[in-house]
Order: sequence, then structure tokens, then C-alpha cells
Amino acid sequence: MFQRKRADTLVSTVEQNYGINLNTRADTLLGNLLQDRGFDSLSQLLDGYYKRLTYPARKRKIFISFHIEDLQQVNGFRLMAHNPNLLIDFNETSTREPVQSERSSYIRQAITQKIYDAAILICLIGNGTAWRDWVEWEIETAARFHKGICGVRLKGSFGRTPDGLTSRDAPIAKWDMPDIIATIECAAARRS
Repeated sequence: MFQRKRADTLVSTVEQNYGINLNTRADTLLGNLLQDRGFDSLSQLLDGYYKRLTYPARKRKIFISFHIEDLQQVNGFRLMAHNPNLLIDFNETSTREPVQSERSSYIRQAITQKIYDAAILICLIGNGTAWRDWVEWEIETAARFHKGICGVRLKGSFGRTPDGLTSRDAPIAKWDMPDIIATIECAAARRS
């Protein structure tokens, strides 16, 4: 018989019992954490945490960070929002402006709001993504807002993973639908 964890269980108890770090206050109640991160049960959260959840637990609002040279593949990735089996909604804009351009403060403000409204930031990793200042800034902004952060390696790319993903040990998916779903759910479970 499975033992069900009560909603009023402290997160510190869950972390201690399962040897994990859920990146939240120790006195947070499990029920509140599940609601905040969009999971129905502790087992679903744990499957997400360990990248074993192969279906979307909830509809996730996604911000995509990418290098403009990868726009063709990014547009293909955006088509996933039309797949009825996926529960995702993209909330992003792309920019060709340099980070220190005359319009950069306006662009930062607009992008900051989109990241704030999203639950997960996905960095699409192409050959030149790691050297883009905007990508690193978007990852840092998502981390500041305690968003889930993950990466997806674009098909046929061999570029370096951005430092913002590497330093946070963010989950990275290969260009494969089940792996992408599991990675998104892992990012949702590990939000800081």
C-alpha cells in the first residue's frame, strides 16, 4: 500500500526523506509547494525532479531564450504549442538589438516582464548561443525571479552550453519530444 504525504508535511521533511533539494524554505508546506510548481502529488513532483515525468503535469507558460541565427529551428520549436498532447504556452519575444544599444533599456523592460510572467525559461542551444549577452542576461533574470530554467540542444548543434545553464546544473534535453517534456517538468520541479 502506498503512503500518501499530507499537504501539511514540511518540505524539509520531504527533502530529508528523499535526499533532494527543492530550493525553497524548509518551513514551506508540501501542499503549497505542489500548487506553486504545478504538480498534483509528491510522486509526480519527484518524477519531475528526477526527469522521469514523460507527460506534462500542467500547462506551462514558457519563455524561449535563443540566438537569432537559430530562428528557423526556433520557429519549428514554437509549433509545439499547437500539439494537443503538450500543455505549453510560449511567452517570449526575440531581439536583434545589441545588449548595450540605445533601445536596450526598453527591450530589457519588455523582456523582463515576459520572463516574470512565465514559469519556465527554455534556452535553445545552438552553435553560437553561449556567446550571446542577451541569452546570459535572460537566464540571470529568470534565476532572479525563481523560474524553472532548462535547455534544449537544437538538432545538429554542437555549440557550448551557456554558462548560466551550466553553473545552475540546469537540465538539458536533446532534440527529442519525450526528453523535452521531461526536461520542462524537471525545471518546474527544481525551481529555485
